[in-house]
Amino acid sequence: MEVATAKPNAAERAAVEHHGLDLRDPDEPYSAGEFSRYARDRVREMWRQDLIPVVVGGTGLYLQALLDGLWRETVSAQTLRDDLKARLSTQGVEGLHHELGHLDAVAQSRIAATDTQRVLRALELAHLGIRGAGHGWDPLPCVPVAFCLNRTREQLYRRIDQRVEAMVAQGLIAEVEQLLDKGYTRSTRAMQSLGYEDLLDHLDGVCSLDAALAKMRLRTRQYAKRQLTWFRKDRRFRWLDLDRWGSAGGVERVLAEIRNRRGL
Repeated sequence: MEVATAKPNAAERAAVEHHGLDLRDPDEPYSAGEFSRYARDRVREMWRQDLIPVVVGGTGLYLQALLDGLWRETVSAQTLRDDLKARLSTQGVEGLHHELGHLDAVAQSRIAATDTQRVLRALELAHLGIRGAGHGWDPLPCVPVAFCLNRTREQLYRRIDQRVEAMVAQGLIAEVEQLLDKGYTRSTRAMQSLGYEDLLDHLDGVCSLDAALAKMRLRTRQYAKRQLTWFRKDRRFRWLDLDRWGSAGGVERVLAEIRNRRGL
């Protein structure tokens, strides 16, 4: 699966070493926890080699898994989560934030008393006995510098439309047909991803190509909106307005922050 995933081409991979590609076949499951373990190992390995790992992507849960770690969910964890949400309505986030200070003062110091989502998360972990950086995992060897690249809604939607057109020009339809020829079907998890699922409707005769592409553009816009909502809730991310700074200016600001952190 190359086109709709925006997989780096051979020239890009030759210029810069990439990780996390071709880890699974389309019909093999892959979780945020598995990604976190794999990505954390790569980050540690590169850091030992005095290299700066650059993580690029937009799936909020997977980035959170890398930064914070994940643990196996249990019935008791879900019960505790439900109880904390119920208490939130009666005690308010300030009361829960105060309680967090008694259980995990380090976590409390890092979270604003108004950040409901992170207060609930940290308090849940504290009650489960999972404290400190990494939630029971080995902490990352470096403090991440996190940026969220942003544009005006108009510019963002225009670029999404251009990307859909580019994917079709690069052979997206042929790629979906090849995957079908290999035995993958609509029920294959990876085939339910943006782009692939929409074109399956066209190839199955459910809709025209124009209608499938219109749906792809709409679903991608909706996904981008969910991404922005997710990252706004994470105070670690710095927002970088590319309409103001441009792509080159954005890269320079990221590099400047990295140099500042490393004392270069």
